[in-house]
Amino acid sequence: MPAISFVVARSEPGHVIGCDNKLPWRLKTDLKNFKKITTDHVVIMGRKTFDSIGRPLPNRINIVLSTRLTEHSSKFPEGNIFFVENRDSALYLADLFSFMKGYKDIFVIGGGVVYEEFKQTFNKIYLTEVYSDKIRGDAFFNYEFDDREWELENNERFPASDDDEFPFGFKIWKKRDLKARERSRFLSSFLTPDENLKEWELQQLEKVKLPRPTFKGPKRVQLELPEVRKIAFSK
Repeated sequence: MPAISFVVARSEPGHVIGCDNKLPWRLKTDLKNFKKITTDHVVIMGRKTFDSIGRPLPNRINIVLSTRLTEHSSKFPEGNIFFVENRDSALYLADLFSFMKGYKDIFVIGGGVVYEEFKQTFNKIYLTEVYSDKIRGDAFFNYEFDDREWELENNERFPASDDDEFPFGFKIWKKRDLKARERSRFLSSFLTPDENLKEWELQQLEKVKLPRPTFKGPKRVQLELPEVRKIAFSK
């Protein structure tokens, strides 16, 4: 299954990630990097993060955790955005779409509450550190990376410039243990005994222009999973 990767920008020191639901810095270079990393993938975010962005991120499948499903769904009835109530629902959709699209990563992009929800499952992080002791905020990401558990895959530094308010560094950390980086999921988790979900599943797949599924048998609704389905059900 796709890796669960965090994308986080925080101050160093202080570990601030936001202030009044906004980024407390201006880093044009980092925004370009964020777009490059996450384009053509699934991104998972909280409702406050989505509200701060103001719209679905283009060329990405947006999954938003929200307790206001009816309110948000009525505003964004179509397109590349889905509103879910909990972490399990978010992961189900993220895995399904990534599986069928061939995406390698699922990106969790904030905010602090959502990072906490996925803290036990992420195995890679794209971390921007903004170097200033003057940054203040009300949201934090205080996770520390132990060299015995995490491997530093990339480490770049960028100076302050006309485009970037502060100097910053960009790091990629990944779990050292290969088993900890791998995720698996039983194919049966993509099957459901509820015939009433047929129409809903069709609607979701059509929103992101995925192939229409084929349903088999009276007891289970089976989503068509390219390649993997042929292997799993040919035995």
